[in-house]
Amino acid sequence: MTRNKDLNRRDFLKVGGTGLLVGIYLSSCGESPTFSPTLAPSPTATGTDQPTPAPAETPRPTPNPDAIMEAGIFIHVDGRGFVTGYIPRTELGQGSLTAFAMIIADELDQPIDQVRIEHSPLDMAYGDLHTGGSDSISAYFSRLAKAAARARALLVTAASRIWEVPYEACTTENGRVMHAETGNWFTYAELVEPASTIPLSDVAASAETKNPAGYKIIGTPVADFDSRQMLEGSTVYGADFTLPGMLYAAMAFPPVLRGSVVSFDASQALKVPGVQDAFAIDSGVAVVADSTWAAMQGVEALRVEWDPGPNAQLNSAALREEFLANLELSVPADDQVLDAVYEVPFYAHAPLEPMNCVADVTNSRCEVWAPTQNPGLALSRVSALTGLSREDIQFHIPRVGGGFGRRLMIDYIEQAVEISSKAGAPVKLTWTREQDMQHGYFHPLSLHHARADLSQQGLPRIHSQTFQSWDDLTYAWRSVTNFTDAFVRECFLDEMAYALGRDPSELRLELLPERLHGVIETVVAHSNWGEPMSSGSGRGLACWSTWNVTPVAQVAEVSVADSGKVRVERVVCAIDCGLAVNPDMVTAQMEGGIVWGLTAALKGSVDIVDGSVQQSNFADYPLLQIDEMPQIEVHIIPSDRRPSGVGEMGVPPAAPAVLNAIFAATGKRIRHLPVRPEDLV
Repeated sequence: MTRNKDLNRRDFLKVGGTGLLVGIYLSSCGESPTFSPTLAPSPTATGTDQPTPAPAETPRPTPNPDAIMEAGIFIHVDGRGFVTGYIPRTELGQGSLTAFAMIIADELDQPIDQVRIEHSPLDMAYGDLHTGGSDSISAYFSRLAKAAARARALLVTAASRIWEVPYEACTTENGRVMHAETGNWFTYAELVEPASTIPLSDVAASAETKNPAGYKIIGTPVADFDSRQMLEGSTVYGADFTLPGMLYAAMAFPPVLRGSVVSFDASQALKVPGVQDAFAIDSGVAVVADSTWAAMQGVEALRVEWDPGPNAQLNSAALREEFLANLELSVPADDQVLDAVYEVPFYAHAPLEPMNCVADVTNSRCEVWAPTQNPGLALSRVSALTGLSREDIQFHIPRVGGGFGRRLMIDYIEQAVEISSKAGAPVKLTWTREQDMQHGYFHPLSLHHARADLSQQGLPRIHSQTFQSWDDLTYAWRSVTNFTDAFVRECFLDEMAYALGRDPSELRLELLPERLHGVIETVVAHSNWGEPMSSGSGRGLACWSTWNVTPVAQVAEVSVADSGKVRVERVVCAIDCGLAVNPDMVTAQMEGGIVWGLTAALKGSVDIVDGSVQQSNFADYPLLQIDEMPQIEVHIIPSDRRPSGVGEMGVPPAAPAVLNAIFAATGKRIRHLPVRPEDLV
């Protein structure tokens, strides 16, 4: 614990008045943002029916409101006993903020409705708020538990000193410290001031985390704290956010991906009622108006001459042919050699909330409200764009309406900052759905040649050709390369099994690492694997350990109509994610990942012709509809290992499980995505 006698206003507000702050320093972390929705309402005052702690005559230590720990992650217990955790991660709908609250509440023995989570201030000391890779819980479980254990130890130490009893004679429960022998107890609120004066070194030996057997909240299903607000429609997403007196902006983008402006005529745009200005920025032409609709109408009225740039000759079909030639296929000389070519197209992210950002730039400061997965990168870019120091830039992160990797890129934030700077006013930029589909970043197109010598009983060799344009045209898409790698390997393993006359599950148990065996055996046991199905129906199995940390297996049951239409009837899923902090969250993420994978397997893809994306909206880039949703059954493997990632791990096995099931139903091998009805008639 350190004391800072020269607190500035920002640091004082971080402390929030009298409070106890406990943290863990993360030496390798970068910067993070400052805003988070409150997970629980502020608690009311302590009820009058609660007894007064004893001994009443014991003088209370003088509180030290400026006691603060320099930390990357810390816990703040305020003078009312309300607990706030400051975490460098963005809530994207994955439920991590609720899980963080559960960890703190359980380790601290605090009622969960008196815990809230906020994003850490965007400061290098707090770590990097880069939300990707499904590592939020796995990265911060132990750190949060240790911080909460230290907070608990400080509170117990304060009580034991007041009562003049041994530390070991005190227990904690439901936001209180109790002394069983005398029946005395203090609420945490009553202990905050004396606890805030105790150095952490005094409690280092006592601040041990719980044994998992002692958890009361962790491992139980808890609904997202903001689910009620979402159901009521009161959740504030970036698209909902407004500032008094702000302007509204829309963009004109070049028809060819990453083209540039040669010249433009805004005369007709400026005649649109409400339009105030139009000007070029780095990525296109911006129109500023007194409403989003007026700005978008102004964009339609612009006349722009574009330089198509280096992507004018980019064509999906030509890429496919080029990659096919590069694979240098040859006919196997031995009938014991099996080979196949698999194809994966470009995919869009297609989050329900299109890109948007509110920016307010002046000569001396910049404030940004943006649904982003990567505020650390955004801070650096905004500082470079504006010439402002990092200290003069403030970020807020509202609830995000879907990330899936798209919001790791910060192009829309840069655009809003440029527009606000040129307009001299706060500005809200909103992309259209079509712009989101046609001018974002994509999962790359790729072809893969798999070959195996069946006499050797080993895993296949896979040679791949992938369109690489990282940071320019392609970028992280939910589960990134794991989706493609799982599709190829798991479909080819199925082909190998049938060629060898083996059960696909048994072959996997023989060839794949033992770490995957538990999930394979679980889905086989719960899916009626091996039992006959009606004509036109089949089961398929696939498994994958995303980034080699979380094994997931799935069995898909499909029916194929005479028209070639595929319907996924049921998916049985097993996941081994270590300790499941919130089983409801794990189940929800598996369901969401399966929907994502099924959409990629059976629905839309992105076609690029002469540098232009041909799809524009959900009419020609369809998503899985609610009436197409299969029955999903999720089995979580019991474990006391530390938690591992969940958010993306349900995606990779879904597509190969479906394609393997299609083969079982029809005898037809489909080696490309997505599957079309014409492939099966």
